[in-house]
Formats: sequence, structure tokens, C-alpha cells
Amino acid sequence: MFGTIGHIRIKTGHEAALSGLMEDWTETIRPQVPGAFLNLFGRSVDRPGESVFVALAQDQSTYRQLAEMPEQDAWYRKLLEHIEEEPAWEDVELEQSPA
Repeated sequence: MFGTIGHIRIKTGHEAALSGLMEDWTETIRPQVPGAFLNLFGRSVDRPGESVFVALAQDQSTYRQLAEMPEQDAWYRKLLEHIEEEPAWEDVELEQSPA
């Protein structure tokens, strides 16, 4: 799978709005992304106030197609309204290990 790990700081009082924005993505944009997709969101243990998300598409081509969608760009611009600064990005290619 290919995607990104993002680190963000949510503006005070914007948690509910950000949660709604994440739900909106799941309902409107996710259905347009073919194949498997993994979306995780949580909080950093070592850096108080920092949230972390992981977004992984089935492959790099699918991820790049998502990044180029006008709907994704519009969603991202809404995201910026709820965070203190641009996310810190780390693009990754991950494989599931056998258990």
C-alpha cells in the first residue's frame, strides 16, 4: 500500500468540525477511490497536542490519482481551516507482515 503519514495540530475548539470533515471525506471522496484504502487517525503519545493520521491507498498510482482530484483539493483546503499550520507529511510504502 502507498500513502502518507500526516502530523497536525488541531486548532482549539475545532475538534468536532474536523471530525465532521473526516466523516464527509469518507462519505463523498472515499467512494471515488478504487480498491483498498486504510484511514487511521489518533493522537501522538510523545508530542502533546499533535494528532497523527495515516492514509494508504492500494498502490502509488491510486494514491496519486486521489491527490489530483479536485474534490480532494477542496477537502484539503477545508482541513487547513481547522489546523494550526500545514501538515508535516511523510509519504510511505507499507506492506502487511504475515501474523
